[in-house]
Amino acid sequence: MERYEVLAGLLNLRVHPNGAILAKLSRGAELVATGAVVADAAMEKWLPVNLPGTKIMGYVCERFVARLHALGQDGPDASGSAMAVTEARLRLLAPTAKVWITSALATHFATVAASYGILESPRRLCHFLAQAAHESDGFQTLEEYGGNAYWRRYEGRADLGNTQPGDGILYHGRGIFQLTGRANYRSMGGRISMGLEDDPHHVAEPDISLRTACEYWATRRLEVPADLNDIVELTRRVNGGTNGLAERQTYFRRAWSIWGEPGQRPMP
Repeated sequence: MERYEVLAGLLNLRVHPNGAILAKLSRGAELVATGAVVADAAMEKWLPVNLPGTKIMGYVCERFVARLHALGQDGPDASGSAMAVTEARLRLLAPTAKVWITSALATHFATVAASYGILESPRRLCHFLAQAAHESDGFQTLEEYGGNAYWRRYEGRADLGNTQPGDGILYHGRGIFQLTGRANYRSMGGRISMGLEDDPHHVAEPDISLRTACEYWATRRLEVPADLNDIVELTRRVNGGTNGLAERQTYFRRAWSIWGEPGQRPMP
């Protein structure tokens, strides 16, 4: 039987479609299909699965899982332009995404990303979207979680250019790749010709967030590890470490099944 992996942050494994919850599965958790998809009265599709290494069996909502070994252009919406980043495809990649984010990203993606070379190959596109999906919690937020209590950790950080009282909160992480710190807002604003230092809230707008992410991609030469399919190095350049690597890999595999080279495996 086919093996699947969970795409949602937490997914309920149920006794039967819409039934009692047996377990909550984290993103990337592996499952083994035990039969064909069934539909409930509302036409929601459910997949019967087994948790590997256990006797636990149940049902999961099919749209929140993906085949683990899917090939490029193997997704259910693989028709049409192979490299088109549509709202429907973004929601296949991240099924719990917020509509206001995916709608804006789909509207602006082609015109913005093309000038940065991100659309020059399926590999670059899939790596960009995988990193973007992870950093934005599956396109659910364009602002760092935690609130003022957490953002105060940036207060007085000279390496971020936070030299004035309140800078830590004002210049907390925003955007797809979490732009952080007064100096970085100032620098990025200069690159995209916007006064982001004076009005940092713009970075949390989807279209501006896409532009800043593309600029970050270009200035950090992220196309180099992307072309080499080196997701570990790519993650280090985005994150400063390898935090969330497994989830980034899950997103990359899913992205590859939607935008990847037809019939090709995602990893060499």
